[in-house]
Amino acid sequence: MGLRVFIGSANEKISKQLGQFLTLNGYTIVGETRDGFELLRRVNTIYPDIAIVDYVMRGMTGYEISEILINEKVCPVIALVGTAELPDFIGLSQEPTFAPLVKPCNKEVLLHTISLLIKTSKSIFKLENQLTDIKKSQDKKEIIAKAKKLLIDNMSLTEEEAHRRIQKQSMDKGISMIKIAEAIILMYGE
Repeated sequence: MGLRVFIGSANEKISKQLGQFLTLNGYTIVGETRDGFELLRRVNTIYPDIAIVDYVMRGMTGYEISEILINEKVCPVIALVGTAELPDFIGLSQEPTFAPLVKPCNKEVLLHTISLLIKTSKSIFKLENQLTDIKKSQDKKEIIAKAKKLLIDNMSLTEEEAHRRIQKQSMDKGISMIKIAEAIILMYGE
């Protein structure tokens, strides 16, 4: 199964041609709509790999749709725009998971843009997960350090003894050091 694409365009001809072209190039079309509000509802249900949005949609403009999808980090977005609408997208064009393409767009450029946005999106997702893991690790270290300080102050232990005590209780009770540290913090009322 290829990458999952959702297409939004008020122009049925553009939508069909785009769907056929992408299908021939190995992509899976997971939805098409002509209405901006319906596009947002369905994209938030289906979670495609990328959305291709025409500037002209019922209910909302392609800019409004693109802005919502990018800000909510739902999926990368390609906006198909006319030359006149291109200045509207200046603010969004700084986003790494967004690209405006002027209609009519070159098929090769479209394929390369999809590939680039997907790779960029995956890299950003991976980096955000790594950052979250680093923050969690840092938070755990801070909690353990606080518990060690409480043990040092209240039981006159060295830092190494306090660490060893937390570690031993963790092994003896079969629970994580962070849980032991949190219990120590609660016990000493801080």
